[in-house]
Amino acid sequence: MNQEHSYNHVLVALDINDDFQPLLERAIAVARRHNAKLSVLHVDINLRDLYTEMVDIDVERVQRKVLADTKNKLDTILAGIDYPLERSMVMCGDLVEEVNQVVDAQNIDLLICGHHQSFWNLLASAARQLMNSVRCDLLIIPIPAK
Repeated sequence: MNQEHSYNHVLVALDINDDFQPLLERAIAVARRHNAKLSVLHVDINLRDLYTEMVDIDVERVQRKVLADTKNKLDTILAGIDYPLERSMVMCGDLVEEVNQVVDAQNIDLLICGHHQSFWNLLASAARQLMNSVRCDLLIIPIPAK
């Protein structure tokens, strides 16, 4: 009974505005070990949730620009990796909802994400929410507090 489970499609959820490199490296190593497809996801906040109608701003235009800039940044980061990518995605909305949609739509069988080790993240952790909702294996990489 020493049979190792094999993964077919690994998704790493990155915050490219943070210390993402250890997560990306771990995802590449796991995907390579299992000869699996590798996809990358970054989820930005939905600006419509931040701005009310009281603020005179074209939220849709700003959101499109933010997503385009983020996609360009992600593409630049991913251009330097030494493993083929199945897909890179930038979305906006609730992290847990977006991740779960991608997991289901792309037949992900392993999700890799980070978790900041701090007092505040003990109270409100996306990793904890994902543990209770995601329908695939989940690997959480601790990210030490700075």
